[in-house]
Parts: sequence; C-alpha cells; structure tokens
Amino acid sequence: MFSNLSLLIYFIKKDIKSKYAGSILGVLWTVVLPLSQILIFWFVFDEIIRARPYAGTTNTHIPYLYFLLSTLLLWSAFADGITRASTSIIEHSDMIKKVSFPNIYLPISATIASYVQPVMGFIIFIIVYSILSTFSPVYFLLIPIIILQMLLTMGIGMILAALMPFLRDITYLIGQGMQGLFFLSPIMYSIDKIPEKFRILFFLNPFAHYASVYHKIVLFRETPATASMLTLSAMSIGLLALGCLIFSKFKDGFSDVL
Repeated sequence: MFSNLSLLIYFIKKDIKSKYAGSILGVLWTVVLPLSQILIFWFVFDEIIRARPYAGTTNTHIPYLYFLLSTLLLWSAFADGITRASTSIIEHSDMIKKVSFPNIYLPISATIASYVQPVMGFIIFIIVYSILSTFSPVYFLLIPIIILQMLLTMGIGMILAALMPFLRDITYLIGQGMQGLFFLSPIMYSIDKIPEKFRILFFLNPFAHYASVYHKIVLFRETPATASMLTLSAMSIGLLALGCLIFSKFKDGFSDVL
C-alpha cells in the first residue's frame, strides 16, 4: 500500500496547501489559528464564565481552560480528519477516472493533513501548560496515543470514503454524527458528571476513550492503565484494518459511480 511513498507525500502536501489556498499567510495559519483559538477560550471560559471542572471533588483547582484544551484540539483533528477523508474520493473523482494510482492514499493524506493544525495547537498548549505548572515525562506518552488516534481516524475515514460514492446521503449524516459524538465525549464536562448507569453508552463513542486518557495524562500527570492503552490500541488498529479491508472491496467500483 505504501510502495509509492512520494505519491502519498505529494497528496499530503496538496491537502495541506489546498486548505489555505488563496490566503495571505498560507500554512502559517497552522500556528495562528490554534493560538487565536486558545486566546478565545481563555477569555470566555476562564475570565467570563469562570467555569471549573470536577466541581465537588479535590480537583477543582484545575482551570476550565486547561481542561478544555486537553481534549478540544485533538477532537478537532478527529472530526476534521473523518469529514475530509470521507469526501476525498468524491472530490478527486476526475483524477480517479483518468489516472490509475493507489486511491487509498486520498483518505490517508486527508487524515494526516487534518491533524497538522490541531496538533500544532496542542503542542503549543502543552508547552505553555508546562511552563505555567510543571512538565512531566508522562507527556511523552501523548505521542503514541495521538498516532493511535490518527490511525483510528484514518480507519473510520476509509470506511466512509469507500461507501460515500455509493451512498451520497452519508454526507448529511456525518455532520450530525460528529456533533452527536462531540456532546457524547467528555470534552465540555468531566467523566464524573456522567451517571454511572449511562457511562457504558458514552464509551461506545471511540473518542470518549481518548478524551479520558488525555485528561489523565495532561491534567493529572498519571500513566494510563494498561487496560486503557490496550483498548486504544485494539480499537484503533482494528478499525484501521477494517477500513483497509472495506476500501479494498469497494475501490474497483469507484470509477463506475463517480
């Protein structure tokens, strides 16, 4: 699948550049946008709303802004990656009909490109957070976990990209689905706010697992439980394998329906 790495790199660069095509700052927006987003959330949630997570527990000292940014930027990568990957085949329909190439590179490159800006913002957040509080070596665990999240995004994106040319209604469902998953993830609220009897439903949402792990690492500087890491690995690698399988089953029919 990765025999032509230069072609994959070309698509990744193309996806990144297309996102900022026609803008003056170009790819510099990958730094400017996360910074502006951080400033907006700091002002609204810390200075105006003065919200605090984990109310009623010993962890009320955690500023809401830190709580929010520990997951929000990576949620943005997850949602944008799935959305852009799902439409990658349709958006390149002319190329697919005219040129023979590994079209599985399209959802892969769309996913990777979607992670550039949010991950840059997340890195900035971790640096600032470490300066204002204390840096912990456990933060290095974020690297493999973010990679696993990207693989999960890639797998889901491949499945949707493979089905989209045959079921165009999926386009309308993705927006609603992402909105639903956002509110069913512990991003705006802490997991302890969810009644115990409903938590199993929340953890059917794959990002909820990641959000909980990010909170544990970033906010509490704790190493995730082995069971949590195994769950993330199995879920991400399993969905990536499923995505590759489904994509390979449908790819031969793309040119007939595009």
